[in-house]
Amino acid sequence: MLRLLSIGIDCFSSIIFVVPAIIFLQYAIFKQRNFNQFIAVLVFAIYSLAVFSVVGIPATGTFHVDFGFNLIPIIDIVNSPFDYIKNTILNIILFMPLGFLVPAIWENFRSIKKMVFMGLAVSISIEILQIFSHRLTDIDDLITNTAGTIIGYCLSKKISYKLPLKLPDNKERSIQCEPIIILLVMLLIGVFLKPIVSDGIWNMILSSAWWEKIK
Repeated sequence: MLRLLSIGIDCFSSIIFVVPAIIFLQYAIFKQRNFNQFIAVLVFAIYSLAVFSVVGIPATGTFHVDFGFNLIPIIDIVNSPFDYIKNTILNIILFMPLGFLVPAIWENFRSIKKMVFMGLAVSISIEILQIFSHRLTDIDDLITNTAGTIIGYCLSKKISYKLPLKLPDNKERSIQCEPIIILLVMLLIGVFLKPIVSDGIWNMILSSAWWEKIK
């Protein structure tokens, strides 16, 4: 019950910001009017925010500098082989949608070099942010996240290129950088806005008589 409640609060706290943000970006900034494309971009935005939530980016008011690093690949397998393999698989799966969705929606990202760079850039950004949380900055995460992005790209190349999701060809710089802008906006929402709403909801729930009955 508590787990479902937590998921519901996270989803609500995200959606109330994500939907207006994507509507504004798509229709006011990027001048895109196709509904199918809007839905595809919205799915990508929700996925992006979910990734930032899962990996534990620091939220506003909880920043804590912790220089915990692991710069030696695969060394953790010695301590716990099962957990290492499980985390490796989960990291790869987590980043496969990044490699799948971006080239499926944005035709100018249909390049293995661009997707490798994006996978690395997103992973490095996450690892840097984790310095300000209680999580370990791990080189294995860079490797597995990038591998997941590459696998997703290969699947996208085989499956999604035929889907009517791609944006019209446009050489303007803003359109060329659209997925990067969306990732940055989702990151800002995850760090600064979503925690304020979710914390407010939790404070109301924890202080209510209803909580006393179910806890």
